[in-house]
Amino acid sequence: MLNQIAPLTSLQPKSPEDAVDLLVGCHQRIRHFTGVAVKLAHAQGATTEEIAQAAAGAYRYYSVSLPLHEADEDQTLQPRLRAVADEQVRHALLAMGDQHQAIDELIERLLPLLVLVTNNPDTLPEVGGEMCSITKALEEIFCAHLQMEEEIIFPAIRLVLPESARADILREMQERRKQGSGTRG
Repeated sequence: MLNQIAPLTSLQPKSPEDAVDLLVGCHQRIRHFTGVAVKLAHAQGATTEEIAQAAAGAYRYYSVSLPLHEADEDQTLQPRLRAVADEQVRHALLAMGDQHQAIDELIERLLPLLVLVTNNPDTLPEVGGEMCSITKALEEIFCAHLQMEEEIIFPAIRLVLPESARADILREMQERRKQGSGTRG
């Protein structure tokens, strides 16, 4: 119940993934796990097993995969794009960094609650209110953050970066996943 989400499917043939495709895939997972965390905060009628599994899944995503995605953007994408981007994209890159900091602060508050609920699902009623306020704030910031990246930053990758830079970004992202035990952002 809490972990279920309909998979995104496409009828178009799949072309080889590039860095933008991987980043957009990460955004789909961010939306999914943020939705799971929001639902978890209000998990009425869910079994303790469902609650524990949802909390563990959200914890894994936010503690392992999300940091990989942020590293993709902050360490791999941002320096390359900043060097060749116009003023609008440079402004968006600065906002992206500020938003990452705000997201990280919320995640830092959420992770201990997810661990608590994973280990003892019966504590959810006690921490649900706090979890609700954190996940709602997270959902709001992610909504604006992901939209800005998808509308301003990601299109610029394909528009202003040469193929060699895009290939380097993709390679670095893939290597980061290998080092992070094969997780996806």
